[in-house]
Amino acid sequence: MSAKKRFYTSVDVSEEAGRFGVTLDGRAVRSPAGTLALMPSRALAAAVAAEWQAQEQEIEPASMPFFSLTVTVIDRVTPQRAAILQELEAYGGNDLLCYHDGDDSELAARQQRVWMPWIDWARDSLGADLQVAPGIMPVSQSAAACATLGEAAASFDDWVLGMLHRTVTLGGSMVLGLAFINGKMEANALFDAAFLDELWQAEKWGSDWEAEDRRAGIKSELADAERFLQLVRMAG
Repeated sequence: MSAKKRFYTSVDVSEEAGRFGVTLDGRAVRSPAGTLALMPSRALAAAVAAEWQAQEQEIEPASMPFFSLTVTVIDRVTPQRAAILQELEAYGGNDLLCYHDGDDSELAARQQRVWMPWIDWARDSLGADLQVAPGIMPVSQSAAACATLGEAAASFDDWVLGMLHRTVTLGGSMVLGLAFINGKMEANALFDAAFLDELWQAEKWGSDWEAEDRRAGIKSELADAERFLQLVRMAG
């Protein structure tokens, strides 16, 4: 499919009932599903407007991460909120941080050092007491712990929930995602913790360019989610 030509001249930020949108030649931008792309902060709308303004002869969706995240929240998170919460709770029941290596003592020591403070944080700050075990056999988490993590996710509005879902699905850990959303860790730290095993293997045995490229892409997506969250939370 050929790229879509730029079809507009002016880009502006609009305001409607306390929400902010983007207009192209005076016409409001909508999501792919046809919903008005109204955002919770002027800062986010301004960032999305800047992406539209930066397009040249052809529109390159890959260069518009904030618009992509915005319409994902509008078209997927809001109408599917219950399903997303259920999916996140399932991640909590099978959290990456609960599986420590049973064979490599050096890797297990690194997992203990990096992961256990977050397991402790989930228990002490959220009330979710997660069980940790060596090896890859499934760990049976209590219904209470899973429900507690689910309740923590449910406390967020759709915009923040969307970024929680993004970070959890990218990193594989509900605990790390909640720590990130709650401002306890930055995107780079989340990446290092979530990909600890893979980075350990690359450090020990080397890595091919495809794996490096994939990790770089994920790291970039996490950085976009971090900045998006900052923009969402800006007043006005």
